[in-house]
Amino acid sequence: MITAVIVDDEKPAREALTNMLKIFCPDVKIIGEADGVESGVETINKLEPDTVFLDIQMPDGTGFDLLKEFASINFKFIFITAYQEYAIQAFKFSAIDYILKPIDPSDLIAAVEKLQESVLNEDTNKKFQTFIENIQWHEKNPKKIVLKTFETVIVAEKESIVRCESENNYTMFYFTDKPKILVSKTLKEFEDLLSASGFFRVHQSHLINLTYVSKFKRFPESHVILTNGEKVPVSIRKRDILVKLLKSKL
Repeated sequence: MITAVIVDDEKPAREALTNMLKIFCPDVKIIGEADGVESGVETINKLEPDTVFLDIQMPDGTGFDLLKEFASINFKFIFITAYQEYAIQAFKFSAIDYILKPIDPSDLIAAVEKLQESVLNEDTNKKFQTFIENIQWHEKNPKKIVLKTFETVIVAEKESIVRCESENNYTMFYFTDKPKILVSKTLKEFEDLLSASGFFRVHQSHLINLTYVSKFKRFPESHVILTNGEKVPVSIRKRDILVKLLKSKL
């Protein structure tokens, strides 16, 4: 059984979520509610829940303000939010679960399943610290990324990533400062997250950091040579785009 607290300034929203959890997620037990930042902090400290369903905008502050009140995050949290666009991108980027209002039962079930499979509290702390760094409302391109392997969660600087290689439904990451790791997401997902940070998918199986391109050879087979000496193939349809991108970095 997972114990939970709901923090939302709207009573009907709290009641609706409680009822949905009873119906669709019986393994989650609501042990408390709060209607703002101050009362939320007090309730969480008093009841010590396993997780918190957290609204963003409340009369006395935001869900982010509430989280900053804790020196150490010993609970997991799921945002209940009407925010979209880059805010939602930031949540995904930091591997924090979220549910959009109005709540869809399938989204709630999926979030609770992630919660049940989630890693230990020290990994939650890593995710939270990265989230706080990433959630700069004027900055849509955070500097770090959270990567989940089979064994742990790694917080990596994007600039330390040399390249990513597809391994079926997984992605292998290669770094300048640590051993390679296998992450349980597709290359397409990371292409979406990293394309605004100087990464380019040169091939169906390869996403590279353009910073580390040393040479580009068109013939006889198109490929790039990276600064670490690795050779990465470039598909025919990506050659001209790659040339333009490399010229723009000069």
